[in-house]
Amino acid sequence: MALDQSPSARGRRSRSKGRRGEQEICHVLQQLFGWVCRRTQQFSGWSGGDSPDIICHQTPQLFFEVKRVNRLNVPSALALAMKQCGRKTPVLLHRPDRSAAGWMLTIRLADLASVAHAYQSAIDCESTESIEMVEEKLSRRKKR
Repeated sequence: MALDQSPSARGRRSRSKGRRGEQEICHVLQQLFGWVCRRTQQFSGWSGGDSPDIICHQTPQLFFEVKRVNRLNVPSALALAMKQCGRKTPVLLHRPDRSAAGWMLTIRLADLASVAHAYQSAIDCESTESIEMVEEKLSRRKKR
């Protein structure tokens, strides 16, 4: 049985692969860092093209562009993220098919400090939330 090679069938497969890549990287980021990530409104087609592919609630200052293609033109993909990111820091997450390297992250060297700050802020936020949860539990025990 031959695959349908019509343009619309290729487009559906491409969108499906992109969707799976976005879902996969959300899971990877959750496993690695505990971040809550989700696909954004862009998947429904009404965002105007300037929303990130995924949003991580702990790192709202980062603009994530996700690519899952065999031959990625990294400068072009990063340029697209830079064009769309507004005041956020563009971050390119990419993975070729059947790659032993797995997911990779590409940023501009000039953005390294911003990405490091976003990561540290996410960690500090998690620490603060953990402390607040412990304090809340202790105050409930005292009330008993």
